[in-house]
This record gives sequence, C-alpha cells and structure tokens, in this order.
Amino acid sequence: MIRRMKRNRVVLYATIAVLCLLLGVSFIVHTQCLRPSISYYQILRENIAKSSLMEPRTRTILLYTNFFDVKHWKLSAETVGPDYFRSLNCPVTDCVLTNNRHHLDSMTDYDALVFHIAEPWAYSLFEKVPTLRTPSQIYVAANMESPAHTKHLLEGDANFFNWTMTYRLDSDVVWNYNNVVEMDAADDRAFVGPSQRPQWRRGADDYRNETLEELARRKDKMAAQFVSHCDTFSGRDELVKAIQRLMPVDVYGKCGTMECPRGSPRCSRMLTDEYRFYFAFENSLCRDYVTEKLYNAMDNYIIPVVFGGVDYSKFVPPHSVIDVQQFATVEELVDYLKFLADNPEEYVKYFWWKEHYRITGSQPFCELCRKLHDIGTREKSQHYRDIKAWWFDGACQARAKIEF
Repeated sequence: MIRRMKRNRVVLYATIAVLCLLLGVSFIVHTQCLRPSISYYQILRENIAKSSLMEPRTRTILLYTNFFDVKHWKLSAETVGPDYFRSLNCPVTDCVLTNNRHHLDSMTDYDALVFHIAEPWAYSLFEKVPTLRTPSQIYVAANMESPAHTKHLLEGDANFFNWTMTYRLDSDVVWNYNNVVEMDAADDRAFVGPSQRPQWRRGADDYRNETLEELARRKDKMAAQFVSHCDTFSGRDELVKAIQRLMPVDVYGKCGTMECPRGSPRCSRMLTDEYRFYFAFENSLCRDYVTEKLYNAMDNYIIPVVFGGVDYSKFVPPHSVIDVQQFATVEELVDYLKFLADNPEEYVKYFWWKEHYRITGSQPFCELCRKLHDIGTREKSQHYRDIKAWWFDGACQARAKIEF
C-alpha cells in the first residue's frame, strides 16, 4: 500500500512537471514566436494614416426653435457658415448654423438640433418634435433663463436631449453671459472665469490709485438700479425697499420712478461719474445664474452690489463685487456701503482687477462646433434620462441668506 502511494505521488509530480513545461513552452511560443505577427505600432500608424486621409466633414447645426421671438437667434442671416465661425476666432470653424429646416434634404442629415427650452415650442400639435431621428444626431437643450423662467414643460423630454447648453457651469456647452480674461490675453477664449476652480490674481490689499480716489470723492449719489421685471422670485424688490429705508437708491425702469433709455451713453457715464454702487440683483437665486447686469456694471467705475444664489468667486476676481448674501442683515450691508462711501482709498480697491483683467462676450456656438468635431465627445452615447430633474432639483434657493 505504501509503495503504491509513493508511486502515485511520483506520477502526480511528473504530470505537474510536464504541465508546467508545456505551459512554459506555450508562453514562450506566444510571446516570442507569435508576437511579431501583431504589431501594435503598425496598427497605430495605419490609424493615423487613415485619419489624415479622411476629409473633414462640415457639421451642420439646425436651430430647430426660435430664440424667444427672434427667428435667427440674433445671427446676421438665416444661415451662416465657416466665415461666421472664423469671425469669432473659434478654434474649429467647419460648421454651418441655420434655422432653415430645408437647408438640408432631410431632418436626419443635421448633426445637431438646438431647442430653446425657455419658451414653449410654438408649433402645431403634430409638429412638436422631428418625426425622424438618427442615433448619431445630437439634440441640445439651450437656455439662458433660470428655472424660475423656464416655460417649456420638461416632463415629456425624458431621454430626448443629449447635451445641454446653458449658463450652468456643469452644462455640456456653457452658455454664460460674459467671460473674464487676462488683460494681455491674445485669445478671448482663454478666459479665467467663469470656472469651477478659477486661478485669480490677488492685488486689492495694496492697491492705490489717486485718480480714481478723486473720482470717488466727486461721486454724490449712493446707488442705482436698472430693472424691468418686478415682483420676482428672488424678492429683490423687497430687498431694495428695505435698503431704501436706510440709504437712497435710485431705481430706473418699470419697477422704479426714474428713467434712462437702455443703451444710452449718458446712462453709462452717469454710473461712473455720479453713483458709487450699482445693484446687480438677479430675479432668481439660482446656482451659476449671473446675468449681464453684473458685467454691465463692471464695464464702468462703479462697485457692483450683487444678489444671487451664486458663488461669485467662480465668476469674477476677488474683491471686485460686494455680495449681499455675505451680510446677515440689511443694516450690516448699508453700514459697509456707507463706510466705503466715506473712505475713497478703500472704495477704489474694488477696481484693482481692471489693471489685470477685461470683460469679453461668450460664444457658445464656437464650443458647440468644436464638440461636434471632437470624436471624444461626439462618439459618446449620452442622454439626459430626466432633464427636468437635472434642471430644477437643487438648482435654486427659495429664501435669501440676508434678512430683510
């Protein structure tokens, strides 16, 4: 019995040794003999050569809906092409942008369709959406308004949109109102803000400018506001009234008692020469919602006082605006504004950034064109399963942090 067990053990060890030998030979054959038949460098070279021979194809973007009542989305013509994108200094220019549904033979020939979701789509009951759609087409939800002013119902748009083009910084294409770029930047696309993590300079603490200090001393009015929408979701009208009980605020437009024509050079000069503060109060306290009110003020020598649901450090340089939400009460806010009014050397520190940065416009169709040409983004399969939840959930605040 013992002799038989030893013999079986010898046979087992011999079998294991033969298997190991065979595995080793297989590994050597695979790695040394067969390896030259698979050249990964050659595969890469062939791919590069194939890509270089491929003709770049123009991407065509259809503006399927109007932008409010503006049929051409403020473009210079019904259809614009590469020359338009070159005029904007876009990084990629081989695109056509049109709102003519018959520009191409079939609706399925367009690379992207853009839908403006701030307004209900003004089409007949039988033409709300295209009847045909290819898997490669990109449907884009575009909006510059906040959720408080989104009138298109999104409940029925599950798995309908591929990309978003809004002011939100987590959009696929960011469609913000303005950008802040370095003063000496040759390319307006190389902006610092808005960004999730901007790298701002610092320079307010030691800033002095005697010319601006003299300008500040000549200003004789406290604050101005230009506003046309009243009784807004943010409650900005009530906030202004609370401030007016403690200091004068001149309100221009439909919600006030004063008038100044929109776009008038006099209005711009008035902000620089007469007023110390401009109230850039948003109609909604929503994440990333910063409108032209702020940037229009920053174009002048007046301090913007902002009110929104925004982390303004993502949008503008530090110590360039006064954020109402950083104060607990209206009394604290007004005390600080009066302090700045009485101390020109502190007031002008809010203009330090003007020696380093400038305000430029935003060109979202440049980025949309680029993404349509970029295989890394174009080939990804993506749909917004619940676009309503993405747009509304957690996007806005019902109550302000400051008490008024």
